[in-house]
Amino acid sequence: MKRKKREAVYESLAREAAAKGEGAEAEAPLDFKANILRLRRERGLSGAELCRRAGDLDARTLTALEKGRILNPSIKTLQSLARGFGIPVSGLFREAEAETDCFCHAGSQKGAYRIELPEWGVQMISYVPFIRDFFCGKFILAPRARLEDNVLKHPCPVFLSALIGRCEISVEHKSFVLKEGDNLFFNGNLRHSFYNPLHRESALWVVTAPSFIGAGL
Repeated sequence: MKRKKREAVYESLAREAAAKGEGAEAEAPLDFKANILRLRRERGLSGAELCRRAGDLDARTLTALEKGRILNPSIKTLQSLARGFGIPVSGLFREAEAETDCFCHAGSQKGAYRIELPEWGVQMISYVPFIRDFFCGKFILAPRARLEDNVLKHPCPVFLSALIGRCEISVEHKSFVLKEGDNLFFNGNLRHSFYNPLHRESALWVVTAPSFIGAGL
């Protein structure tokens, strides 16, 4: 029964993710188009000057890169670009990653995405994009809501902190009552459950890496 309930939760997560189109950007290749243009303009370089500094970068190749016709440049092209910009090749990737939401994301209190599981009385608000590497966000539990043992089985470290209200956490044979400001750390592979004993919503801050969502989908 518990296994079926856990599978139902992950099916709900998958439906929510598919409906929102979340996660697609996390698997997409880095987009060098905007990054190359930005680097060139920041340095005040014309296309001809960049090619001259690069030494062996063809102007047609640069144009194709900046128009997005070349999505996966060769190692030789990357080396030429790096030489033209005066940075290491790894710097090109860091610069491109910084322009991609799944690597660098500025958000607000609304979060990057929200998943609602009304059948469980739980809302999950993530402050990071839909990626498998990391989850940082809130669980909002409705009054008397309970996530039963191993519903979110996750064999990685989990850190919780009570933000609003109170939450009762069971980890194997131990029970913990988290009041506002209290926190708890445990291995997600241990049997655990969440329960809100109050007649109002409670909220938990949740941090885990990799994401428990990625582990279940």
